[in-house]
Amino acid sequence: MPQNTLDKKNWMSHVLEIGCLKLTDLVWPGAHNCGMDRKPPDHDPVFGHWTVCQNGSFTWQLENGARAFDIRLGYDPAPAAPAFYFHHNGYKSGRNLDDLVDAVTAFLDQHPDEFLILDFHQLGDGDKPFGYRQLHERLMQGLGSRLISFEDAHLDVAHLKRASALRRIVAAVPARQELDDLYYWPKIPHKWTGEAFVYPSDLRNLIATSLAQPMQDILWSLSVTGYTFLGGPSHLERHINDWFHSSRGLTTRCSIINSDFFEESDIVNHCWIASSEKAVYGERLRVTV
Repeated sequence: MPQNTLDKKNWMSHVLEIGCLKLTDLVWPGAHNCGMDRKPPDHDPVFGHWTVCQNGSFTWQLENGARAFDIRLGYDPAPAAPAFYFHHNGYKSGRNLDDLVDAVTAFLDQHPDEFLILDFHQLGDGDKPFGYRQLHERLMQGLGSRLISFEDAHLDVAHLKRASALRRIVAAVPARQELDDLYYWPKIPHKWTGEAFVYPSDLRNLIATSLAQPMQDILWSLSVTGYTFLGGPSHLERHINDWFHSSRGLTTRCSIINSDFFEESDIVNHCWIASSEKAVYGERLRVTV
């Protein structure tokens, strides 16, 4: 299916034999720092140049094919403020957790065969206290009926669909007593360079080392994000289309591919192809050492 004809709102429905795959088998297009986009009403274009990582709102990201959301939250206990806000190293975007919950709920109502990962990668903002118990209460209130239990991680998509018409969300959180609930999945490990400034050559090395012996049977995230002092978050669509083209045979070794401005590349299409290949060829695609 050519990139321009792929139905990104329902691309998982078009994965060949998706029913035989577990959620850990799928290849997921991820939105890095998903709450930092350029469309909030109070967006600051000056600071945004160094902090914006996506081009549109949560609804826009969902409709353009993102299925794994890299979440960085801070907490404001003030009664008049939305409790959980998105930030990039302390700089607030104007988005809050309620925005994401509302977008996810509306999207799944319209597209019930799509699955999502909410990767709560960073909870906290510097030394400020964080409301873990309040986060649990908000997630249970807004999304509890839609969460897939970690106890069901061994089930394939077909079984998950038969078991529930609503449960389509993986919520992965850090290990905390306040978040110790059977519906949460373990924190998702991220592979990244560990450097403040990242260039395409650094990412090529990261991809090569990470995919030489990739983690198997768990969710993990490969961060293909660049950052420069003058340019801020990088637009890497040309490189991403090269690195993850099906002809290279690398994408099937991935779990979550986390990128900035994800829709500028063909990453959704590459993940659709790789997931279909994993369903059709199965164990024959396993990496051998």
